[in-house]
Order: sequence, then structure tokens, then C-alpha cells
Amino acid sequence: MKYKQYDFESFRVLTIFSEQFKNVHMEINFIDDVDNLFMPLRSFLINLMGYTSKIYPTKRDMLIALENLYNSVYYTNYSRLGKSYISSFALDFVSPKYINDSKYLENCIKFLCEQVLNPNINNDMFDERSKEIIKERIHRSIDHYKEDAFSYAFCESRKFLFGDSISGQVINGTHEQLDSITNDDLINDYHKLFEDSKADILIIGDLDMDKCVKFINKYFQKKSIVEKKYSNSLSNKISSYQELEVEGKYAQTQVLMYFQFEDLTDFELYAVSTLYLQILGRANQSDKLARYLRIENPLVYSRGIRFDYPNKYLLIYTGLKYENVKEAIKGILKAVKEMETGKIDDNYFETQKEKVMSNMTMNEDDEEYLIGEYYMNVLFNRPMPEERRKLIKNVTINDIKKFAKKLKKTLTYILKEVDCNGRD
Repeated sequence: MKYKQYDFESFRVLTIFSEQFKNVHMEINFIDDVDNLFMPLRSFLINLMGYTSKIYPTKRDMLIALENLYNSVYYTNYSRLGKSYISSFALDFVSPKYINDSKYLENCIKFLCEQVLNPNINNDMFDERSKEIIKERIHRSIDHYKEDAFSYAFCESRKFLFGDSISGQVINGTHEQLDSITNDDLINDYHKLFEDSKADILIIGDLDMDKCVKFINKYFQKKSIVEKKYSNSLSNKISSYQELEVEGKYAQTQVLMYFQFEDLTDFELYAVSTLYLQILGRANQSDKLARYLRIENPLVYSRGIRFDYPNKYLLIYTGLKYENVKEAIKGILKAVKEMETGKIDDNYFETQKEKVMSNMTMNEDDEEYLIGEYYMNVLFNRPMPEERRKLIKNVTINDIKKFAKKLKKTLTYILKEVDCNGRD
């Protein structure tokens, strides 16, 4: 693989040349500070721009254009990493080496650039039909989390723990926020996307990258030059410990236990935390949570662990019968305590190191994973996988103990099962 960055006045292009892929992945990203935008509005805008454009004013028109590009796939996405909001426009297409068309590569790049530069606006109005279709889809998605017990507990517990902080907000907003968005808001936010955001174009595949960049420079225009540094984390105050139990009409009880932490060293973040998570709850049936919640005493139907560095918390969650809640919490706390005291077999520790590094290597067979890792390296100085593997080799059990002591238990949230008739 060969990495190369091309810098222009108002945007940059990050490329990875690799012969191992038969497809090409390309995306145009705009990154902004969440304090500088209204997230529900930006999410609405990006969804809308993924549906139709001025050149392809109906969904059918766009699908026909993609079929003519040998069934290429166009989609948009958006995400928040700490204080950074990333809006993405992506195209996946077959490598030009397999297509007998000298204009194919240029046409693919042109297509993606046109979708970004030519939204479906006429006379300062977004297409009304497209707007109503996307609005209805977002309305449905806002309530979708209520259909699943864990999703509901996860959203509601974050609201309780983080309150008005960005960490407690849903990226699509509320029904009321969505309904308040006007056409003028969307028009203004589109201009803001170009004027206030930093633009990055990413491309990976078996390509002549110099040739690709010439086409990108031909079809992509951005007038404003934005020189900002962005943060991929938030500084939430560590809360005093709280317990909250609520009822919900779900078949299973959910227990979510949050541990907050302050800033970590790069070594802790990129190496120690990875092994900590593996040994505590990601090694299938051999990790500590499996031992105390499933094997020695079958208490739960499901269990998992999340490490959210941007929002500075670790979450352990389980789905179970309410009658098993107390024993399950004891099992979780026992596993966490053993991590803090370093009760880890030396041979097992080394085996898990190898598994973690092997999994990272396997992920490198995925184009989006590779280009994402490269982007995080350029954007936030995150070490590339090869460097992280070197760091992981040097982790000791004592490092695990030090890391574990930085985790502060701040919330146990219990969503108690209640049947559809409201009985316990």
C-alpha cells in the first residue's frame, strides 16, 4: 500500500493505492465543530443531499445514472466524534482496470462531485417532494430506538447521565426540532457547509492516483479556505455515582453500568484500553464477563461492552430477567475489580495480545476500514494499525491495573421488564 496526500488551497485529497481491492471507495467529507452547527438541521441536509440532486431530480434518475456507472453505489453519512461533526458523501465503484471505458473513472469522480456541488435546489427552494420524503424517514428513525429494549435504555441512560451535554443528545434531534426546520434553514446550512467546514476527499483502490487527483481538481470547487484544528473528544464532568430504575414494556430487563474517565495517555488510549476491553468482555467465552455472567452462573441472555473515548465513558450492558439483576451486578463488579487488581493469567494475557493484533490485521482486508484509519491519523493523529500493534506488544498487566483505576463508576441504569399489560 502507498499513502499520499495532495494539498490544495481549500481542500486536501488523501489516497491509498492498493492492488488488493477490486472496488474503489471514494468519499468527500466536511468536518465542523458541533458548537458551530445545529445537528438535527445538518443531519436533515445530508440525508436530503443523498436522495436526489439538481442533475438527478428524482430517485429514479439517480438510480439510472448509477446503473450506467456499472451499478456504483452512492450514499451519504454523518457522525459525531466528540466535538467534531463529519458529513460524508461516498461512492463505491468497480476498479477502472476491469471496465473497458476510457471515461469511466472520470465519470465516477464527476458524479460524486456533482452530487455535492449541485443539490436539488431551484429558485432558492429545495425540492419539496424530496424534502417531505426525507423528513418522514427521519421522523420514523427518531422513534425507532423505542422498539428495542437495549436501544431505549442506551438512549435514555445517556440523557440522564449527561443531561444537556452534547454526549446526551441524539444526532437526528427530536420531532419538534425536525418540524421547526424551514427551507431557508436548509439553504443557509448548505452554504455554511462549504464556507465554515474543512473539506477532505478520500480515495482508496488500484488506481493511478495522480490521474484521479487531476479529475478531482477539475470537478470539485470550494472557495473558502478553512484552517482549523478539531477535537475528537469532550470533557464531561465525572458525575457522582447514581442508580436509576425505570419500567418499560419490554420482555427483558436491561442493566447498563457506566464508568467515566478523564483524559488518557496515548499509550492507554490506543493500546492498553484495547487489551482491557478484550480481557474484560470481548474474548467470546473466555473473558471475565462471560465467566461470571454466563459460564459459572447463567444469569444473562446477552452482554456486551462499549468504550466511547470521544464521550469519555466505558459501558457494560446486559439483557436478563429482573430476578437476576442483583447477582449480575455482583458478577460485573467482580470482573471489573479483578482487572483493577491485575488478576489475569500471564499466558492468557499474552494469548489475548496475539488475538487482538490478529483481528487488527484481518480488518485491513476492508477498504473503508483502511481509509478510515488513515483519515483518523491525519485528522486526529491517531496511530496507524501497524504502530498500534507495536504499542500493544508492550502492554503489561501493571498497565492494565493503572488504566482500570482511572475508571469511575457513575451510573447503574436498570430498565425493568413489564409486559404489555403493565404487570411486573
